[in-house]
Amino acid sequence: MKKILILILLSAVFLGACNSPASKLKGEWKVADVKTNFGKTKLPPELVAHIVAEQKKISFRIMNDSVMVLILDNNTHEAHWKMGKDHEISYYFTTQPAMFHKLGKWDGTHIISDTKTPLGDLIVTYEKK
Repeated sequence: MKKILILILLSAVFLGACNSPASKLKGEWKVADVKTNFGKTKLPPELVAHIVAEQKKISFRIMNDSVMVLILDNNTHEAHWKMGKDHEISYYFTTQPAMFHKLGKWDGTHIISDTKTPLGDLIVTYEKK
């Protein structure tokens, strides 16, 4: 009887871990959409298109509950990530463990990065492939 209870308890813990946000985030993420709101900044359309194109070159792979690989212009960079209680995801490189970078907020399906720049707002939506 004890063995059955232990088996049930271990199964429940395992199933709970499979439904964790980290398990849902594992995989490759690519840019699905880029929106700009540069407001009063009168940028040439070519420059805005260049900014959007550069954002679309970014992707990342979440390997497990703490490791991710950033892919920037076909160069890979290993980093560690964590998710806050508000589903905000941040990451850091092992060479600079005290310097966290904001990746975005997970909404259950997408990771949305809303960045305020000197030019205005840049909203990048990532989706899992």
